[in-house]
Amino acid sequence: MDRLLSMRVFERVVDEGSLAAAARALDLSPPVVTRLMTDLEAHLGTRLLQRTTRRR
Repeated sequence: MDRLLSMRVFERVVDEGSLAAAARALDLSPPVVTRLMTDLEAHLGTRLLQRTTRRR
């Protein structure tokens, strides 16, 4: 995966507050955003996002 794209997606996820909102903003599918985040986390060896199914 493209690391720069993954970092841009990560930035948008943080700005938007959710993976789904970032996917909509970037015109990507939610599974693509999830895969990019998973790949970036694996590359860095750490969890970047706390995933939950509930909105706070």
